Amino acid sequence: MSPRASFYRKIIYLAAVSLLLAVLYPVSHPSTSGGDPGGVLAQVRHDHQLTEAQLGDIDPTGETIKLATFGLRGVAANILWTKAFNYKKKKDWTKLSATLQQIIKLQPHFLVVWRFQAHNLSYNVSAEFDDYRQRFLWVIKGIEFLKQGVRYNEREPRLYSDIGWFTSQKIGRADEHKQFRVLFRDPEDFYGVFAQDPVYPPSARPMEFRDNWLVGKDWYARAEEVAEREHVPVSEILFYSHRPKCQMNYAEALEEDGVFKEKARQAWSRAEREWNEYGNRELTVGRGQVIRLNDFEQYAADVAKYREQLEAMAPGLRKKLQEEKRARLSKAEREALDTPPEKRTQAQWQLAGEAEAKLVVDHREVAQRVTGSKRRQALELAQKLRTAERLGARIEGYRSIVAFPWWRMHAQVEQTPEALAARELIYEADEAYRLGDLVTAKAKYDAGLEKWREVLDNPRFPTLVGDGQYGRELRELIGKYQRVLDKRDEPFPEDFILQDIIDRHGEPIEP
Repeated sequence: MSPRASFYRKIIYLAAVSLLLAVLYPVSHPSTSGGDPGGVLAQVRHDHQLTEAQLGDIDPTGETIKLATFGLRGVAANILWTKAFNYKKKKDWTKLSATLQQIIKLQPHFLVVWRFQAHNLSYNVSAEFDDYRQRFLWVIKGIEFLKQGVRYNEREPRLYSDIGWFTSQKIGRADEHKQFRVLFRDPEDFYGVFAQDPVYPPSARPMEFRDNWLVGKDWYARAEEVAEREHVPVSEILFYSHRPKCQMNYAEALEEDGVFKEKARQAWSRAEREWNEYGNRELTVGRGQVIRLNDFEQYAADVAKYREQLEAMAPGLRKKLQEEKRARLSKAEREALDTPPEKRTQAQWQLAGEAEAKLVVDHREVAQRVTGSKRRQALELAQKLRTAERLGARIEGYRSIVAFPWWRMHAQVEQTPEALAARELIYEADEAYRLGDLVTAKAKYDAGLEKWREVLDNPRFPTLVGDGQYGRELRELIGKYQRVLDKRDEPFPEDFILQDIIDRHGEPIEP
């Protein structure tokens, strides 16, 4: 190739590069503090609130590291993730912490980094220590890691929600939760629980409210605010249930700590109020449908009303239609239905299920058999009835996800004078037994069991005796009572006051 041809080729290359730069500059040049909005990409990022400043704090060190990797940030991040896993296996906690700090410099807006590694610190690393104080320290490290993530991702409600979960559930449900809760409330704040709080600084939280359940509840409230402000899609049924449940757990924790009477009653009263507010909240579910969990009772009342009106238009018609359908069943299907369930064969179970489906009388079938001027009204009632049943069933299904009726009943039961007295007496009985005072323990258990009898007999709560959660708790209580009787060489009473609990739920559970 001649020197002249080589020269021309270089000129062409330079011209092409210049042309590309001329095109790229208006598209990609950054904005400046002097008022220049930047190129097209910079303006799009700004309009969609995707700039570094809009997402959260800007870390100069992190930005420098990103530039220094020359486009190999992903490779560097993968290497650091591998190192982090290896350090965890080797239990080299110092290097693990340092590596995590390096990862977040490269991936400050990658939520999985914050969520996964925070869980790793609070749940996995903390479990490696024998001393509960060391475990608590690493739980707090995980929470602090999430708080650091919030500073870089201020518009991500999931990080706020995770802090609420770790603070409430990890500290409040751990095997050593009693010790954790004491350390969490430490006035000296030796572990720095509140020192670097970006949302709730120490001055904003009096000592009385430094409870892990209340702090977690505040973080959930903040998560709700961010989700609503930023229009971030969340699973609303579960997302909005966390905050009121924290209040329930706070009330339970008060009684576990020996706090009763008016303070406990107020905590339960607030729990019921907040749970009811949750039930009245409009929640988006499924394909954009909006429901309220408290509407179920209204739909149930509508179903009962419409059904009664429809039946009044043609008394006995539904039963007649069912008899007609039964007459059309095969002999084998009728025999399967007539056979007691405990004596049915597998084939009969299948036949019985098919037969029961055939015997169902639809509301429209009833309405269509109504004659005269009432037929049109009957058809309208049948349609209303089907709609109310469908909507009620949908809400009932979503209520079951969060056990909505049970939590509401729980808050109502626990704030009754009888339940508050029962909890206090049983707490005093447990303390007396711990101190070796069997006489006082038995007397307190007897009084507490009598109060529980009053709670169970309360006509406001007809399903309480059959409730599995309360049944298990009372079986554990009866087990403690039986232990005291054994220590005193006394027989278990034949006319035991909670015998119906034993009959329904099983033998006492040994403590």
